[in-house]
Amino acid sequence: MEIMAGKVRKVELNEDLQHMLISAVRYAMGRRTYVVSWTVSYIMPLIPDMDTKVLTVMKRDYEEAPSLGDACDKQDWDRFYDVVFTELKKRGEIV
Repeated sequence: MEIMAGKVRKVELNEDLQHMLISAVRYAMGRRTYVVSWTVSYIMPLIPDMDTKVLTVMKRDYEEAPSLGDACDKQDWDRFYDVVFTELKKRGEIV
């Protein structure tokens, strides 16, 4: 959801957008800039509504990342991973 000049604009969380979010995660992962915080903050509230396959890809990307950036970036990615992991566990995808 985006707020612009007092108006709320909603974007459907369809398959295309979810794949774009995978791309955003991949772009931001390992970067050492504000984009990490922005990416994590934008995606985290959407996680309960995201497809299991998309969450599985994001989980794998985190686990296979050669670097998560600086300590502050790693904290953001760790929070993100915890939410993704918990959601997948809730869905019975992780035992």
